[in-house]
Amino acid sequence: MTSPSSVRSAAFAIPSSSFTTRLAIAVVLCGLILFAVAGDYAGTGIFILSLCMYLFCADVFHRAALQDAASGRISFACLVSLSVSAAFAYSLLKTFTARPIAGLPENLYGECALLTVLALWVMRREVLKQERTHVFIKKLDDFLPKSARVLRERKQYKVFARELRPDDLILVRPGERIPCDGLVAKGTSAVNEGIITGNMLPASKRKGSRVFAGTLNKTDDLYITVTGLLNRSAVMGIVDAVKNSEIIRSPGVSPLDKASVWLVPSAVVLAGAAYAWALYTAAQPDWAHYSGVFLIVLAFACSPALVFSVWLAELFARGGARGRQIILQNPEALHRLAEAKTLFFDKTGTLTYGELRVSGVFAAQGVALKQLLEAAAAAEQQVDGPFAKAVNLYVAQHKVRTRKLTCFDVLPGMGVLAVCGRDKIMCGRESWLLERGIQTRVEDTSRQNPLICVAKNDRFLGYFVLSDTLRPGAAEMVSFLHERKKEVIVVSGDNEDSVGAVARQAGIEKMNFNVLPQTKAEIVNNLRALGQKVAMVGDGFNDIIALLRSDVSLVFFSGRNVYNNWVDIIIKRGDLSAITDLFALHKKMRRAVTANLVLSFLAGGALAAYVLFVAREPLAWYIIPGGLTGGAALIFFNSVRLLNIK
Repeated sequence: MTSPSSVRSAAFAIPSSSFTTRLAIAVVLCGLILFAVAGDYAGTGIFILSLCMYLFCADVFHRAALQDAASGRISFACLVSLSVSAAFAYSLLKTFTARPIAGLPENLYGECALLTVLALWVMRREVLKQERTHVFIKKLDDFLPKSARVLRERKQYKVFARELRPDDLILVRPGERIPCDGLVAKGTSAVNEGIITGNMLPASKRKGSRVFAGTLNKTDDLYITVTGLLNRSAVMGIVDAVKNSEIIRSPGVSPLDKASVWLVPSAVVLAGAAYAWALYTAAQPDWAHYSGVFLIVLAFACSPALVFSVWLAELFARGGARGRQIILQNPEALHRLAEAKTLFFDKTGTLTYGELRVSGVFAAQGVALKQLLEAAAAAEQQVDGPFAKAVNLYVAQHKVRTRKLTCFDVLPGMGVLAVCGRDKIMCGRESWLLERGIQTRVEDTSRQNPLICVAKNDRFLGYFVLSDTLRPGAAEMVSFLHERKKEVIVVSGDNEDSVGAVARQAGIEKMNFNVLPQTKAEIVNNLRALGQKVAMVGDGFNDIIALLRSDVSLVFFSGRNVYNNWVDIIIKRGDLSAITDLFALHKKMRRAVTANLVLSFLAGGALAAYVLFVAREPLAWYIIPGGLTGGAALIFFNSVRLLNIK
């Protein structure tokens, strides 16, 4: 026999459109039934309306319950079918049987209708959530270059990128995306390869350098010999993998299905016990008469409060997460995150901020710091790029005076040569200054990070050390995960030195570097194939396949995210302690849902006990629906505690 909680209910195989149609019909029928019951209209008419509700609206639960029972599963569909059938059977006996049936309620048509409407509503939400997870991702063509300039017989032709052929010579101007894989035939430029590698620093390209389709040419013209076509490139592999395949998620089990595993047997046992007690204490035992006791207990086993128990917890959990600047797009992801044995972290933009900042300024001997800053400010003021942005931000924060430029020239991959009045200023790589015969004095420890060396009139003034800062709370977050026996791995397209430095700062021992997007996805798939649950925390476009293939996906929000609606959790904070907050929220939500389920069961049991053993006169029509729905107030006040995450 299959474990009751190992496979999702057959109800999840039913399309949401079926629940939507039935819900619309059920709402109308429920309104008519409650109106008829309140007006004390003929029982036959109410029966016909209830029969339509039972056969044409609740039928999805009956069919799913039969399939689940045949497979050895106990599900929410079984609980709903059991309660609705018991309520309908009790009402049927009360309406058409001349023989008196135990129980003060004249019928349970209203309770049957109300439960059917609420059950359809909650199942529609659950199935819709599943369908939104398994969707095809479209419209990614914005990442693909559309055209190319081909040079043939000393003439330039503009063609579609897909029309390129191997060995074609193409021209790519600054600001354009490279339309193919190839080798640089002529020119020197800086190319942003972040879409492939995740590295924020442009790569220097010169004759013989390899370039990739989809990457952005930044500074100068490049003549490229085509070696690989766009439809076989790395960026097209990312787009095709996303467009032509579904998001993979583990089929989690609904909390209502888990609760039904013990609610259904408990309800049957309690109903049997109440029936037996009624027969035992009766002066004249009549099994047909006291069948009403058995049916009433089963009818109250699934109350409206039970339906609200999970929904209200999820609603307030989203609110609590939002208060901590976390968008919880899929509350079920909290459970998968807690179950995950391995968490993969991208480096750039995830463990780090993804932006270079000046982390140190060192003036040469005999040079004033002010002189170094003014020279750098003058040279970099009109340059676009991560190095210049970092320097300009630093000098702006220190309110450094900026001299007017006479002229300047950017040398891709080297630096910038600027003229201010009679001063010639050079800002760039240390190797470039050394080639020009300028002796630099850089400490060995500083060379582990990107450097900008500054010289004026062939005299070395000093250098800036740049770094991508680790997000706050990284070490504490890693320690927290290790305490819970989680394996933490860095997976990045950056080089070994860069990845290793960040991993050591965060306290992460395992890492993968120089990893292409498809390889990230393969690493995730391999672990999942071994039965492990995997979480992926990323940021850039190059993480997208791994994110969609993981059991739970988390991203740090930025303007570069184009797939925010496809992932489970979006973090809009700058610190990594948000990960620990998610674990705390999961623990609190799990406790709230458990308490809600227990409270709803007790509320239904209390109402059944009141109807059977306390009440002494016929009940008003609104007592039972009102009593069952009133239990939702307890659920509400218990769930509202999730707004505060501690």
